[in-house]
Amino acid sequence: MRKYIYMACLMAAALVLSSCGNDDPEGESIFVNQEAANQNDFDKWIYRNYTLPYNMKVIYKMQDIESDYNYTLAPADYVKSVELAHIVKYAWLDAYDEVAGTDFTRAYVPKILHLIGSAAYQDNGTMVLGTAEGGLKVTLYLVNSLQINRDLLNEYYFKTMHHEFSHILHQTKSYDPSYDLISEGHYVNGDWYLTSDEEARKQGFVSAYASSEAREDIAEVTSIYITYTPQEWAAVLADAGETGAPIIEQKLDIVKKYMQNSWGIDLDKLRSVVQRRMNDIVKGSVDLYNLK
Repeated sequence: MRKYIYMACLMAAALVLSSCGNDDPEGESIFVNQEAANQNDFDKWIYRNYTLPYNMKVIYKMQDIESDYNYTLAPADYVKSVELAHIVKYAWLDAYDEVAGTDFTRAYVPKILHLIGSAAYQDNGTMVLGTAEGGLKVTLYLVNSLQINRDLLNEYYFKTMHHEFSHILHQTKSYDPSYDLISEGHYVNGDWYLTSDEEARKQGFVSAYASSEAREDIAEVTSIYITYTPQEWAAVLADAGETGAPIIEQKLDIVKKYMQNSWGIDLDKLRSVVQRRMNDIVKGSVDLYNLK
């Protein structure tokens, strides 16, 4: 379940540990104490703002075990990680807290947020911006390219966050299966990047990536509607024209009913809250560096 944008030696070691008799150490583990002793201000901020309220772990230091070996990846910059962690908290977690309540957010957010400094490039020229793995982990890439610019924030992070979270919700409660039939026969799977967004919209898809498969289609409709202004959404429908616009509106209607009936969330209210919080970040009214 991945969000893409179109763009023109592993070593393994095995250590075998064996024990005999009753050799278990007594007292507290020295490794737990060492981990606590090595926590910096950011680690402590993560604990207060992610772990305590949401039972989430934020991984910003490169760990082989958490990384995808299919890509050549760079670690996330510390300062950029601090900024993005604040942004994710304010524009994603806090937005759902405001609309649906902290209990909802705590129950359904992934347990791991993984930050990677670079993009994950595909052989076909696309790059991965985010992945959601079984509802337990969301990975955000391109952390080192973070800029407080609305278009870039929306394209690289905001849409990705809401896209991947919608996958988690769909895995938990299924959406109306009639959605998959609306554009049945028109999904192109891995060839989505050969079509422009404008061309895809005329076929009833909000983006080229939405034309890859139905589950990505509904995640794209959800995330783009939430993160686009009314004017930007109107432009999508204008691009779609008389043929594509009614199809997109039919899909949006199913998404709105799904969010309301399955989760008690008014999608338009969520959109308003997300837009306000996004604007707060862009205007600089949110402190992205305070670790107290």
